[in-house]
Amino acid sequence: MVITATQIKIKSILGFIRFIPRIRNIKSQLSKVDGLLFLEFNGFRTLTGWESLEKMKAFRASGHHLDAMKNVKHIGKSKSITWEEEVKPSWEKVKDKLNEVNF
Repeated sequence: MVITATQIKIKSILGFIRFIPRIRNIKSQLSKVDGLLFLEFNGFRTLTGWESLEKMKAFRASGHHLDAMKNVKHIGKSKSITWEEEVKPSWEKVKDKLNEVNF
């Protein structure tokens, strides 16, 4: 399965205000997306599991998620990492993987 972990660092109160409606819209989009196996949140981190890389990329490049990616500079900074796993990873492993990537 394909795992994607993301983290956002919000730059200000205004960034947080901009973040809230975007995350709601993305969660709504995720509830209808094909290929999503699981979704978890931990603070400003997300963890998703996907049937395939193609299905993850189709989600990433569409709808509310694409809009949020194009406008992330108005919210703060983000980072993500994608890898393959046999089982859902622990949050400890997710945090270690995200630490491999710079904002």
